[in-house]
Amino acid sequence: MTSLMQELKQRGVFPKKPLGQHFLIDKGIAQKIVRLASLEPEDTIVEIGPGMGVLTFLMIPLVKRVVAVEVDQEMADYLREQGGGMASLTVMCRDALHFDFKGLAQDAGERLKVVANLPYNISTPLIFRLLENRDAVTHFTLMLQREVAQRINAPSGGKDYGPLSIFTQLYTSPTILMRVPPQAFYPRPKVESALVGFTILDHPRVAIGDAEFFRAVVRASFAQRRKTILNSLKNSPLALGSREEIEKALKTVGIDPRRRAETLDLPEFKELAEALKGSKETRNPTFASGGESA
Repeated sequence: MTSLMQELKQRGVFPKKPLGQHFLIDKGIAQKIVRLASLEPEDTIVEIGPGMGVLTFLMIPLVKRVVAVEVDQEMADYLREQGGGMASLTVMCRDALHFDFKGLAQDAGERLKVVANLPYNISTPLIFRLLENRDAVTHFTLMLQREVAQRINAPSGGKDYGPLSIFTQLYTSPTILMRVPPQAFYPRPKVESALVGFTILDHPRVAIGDAEFFRAVVRASFAQRRKTILNSLKNSPLALGSREEIEKALKTVGIDPRRRAETLDLPEFKELAEALKGSKETRNPTFASGGESA
């Protein structure tokens, strides 16, 4: 650990707060992460936030190709220098939130795996970005704030359960692989981290007809967590109908309007979204034909 920190200081490289950088410096933990990342010899790996390449250079001998996506130009240059022209390493100075996963998968002729030590401030939007690109990815292994890992794995009924739990569990099989202490990073974060593995499911856990509308209903349901599901949906900008119409849709699928969003499981959210969509289509036939956006 000390040698990596010394090398950073000798090069005049310091973690950048605006980028949320916490470099992984514990080589023992890095080796465990690589062992847990489900790597195969024919894999193309997208590594997000490689930093000094602690994971990068452990993965290169194990897979066909590593594409390191680093937003920090200084660190991208360092990786290219350390890589010394390795044919199996590609370094891209890009923002991972706008990275073209589908384009890379098409060029590679195969679906990708993602490994990332993520800045905490982009972890949730990056997970949603990966879920949107799930046709291009088979598996991702992410270092996350432990709190986020708990939300991902939370069952319905608890305070940690929310949209992140629902969407990750809808499309993936998430598993907390290990907990990682703050001293494994430089600088030390104020919170504990956790490594989470996500395997993309062959089919969503429940069949969703209109994914965009389903997402909108879930988000609207949790917009006011302390309110009942009826009140949250009534106040939604989705124009789901009057209080009476929403209450009728809830009762139609057997959901007590006095329940809160965190008590609904995936099948219940699916049925609720379908009932609300059916009610909306009855009031506005153009919605069913795409004349109105959810």
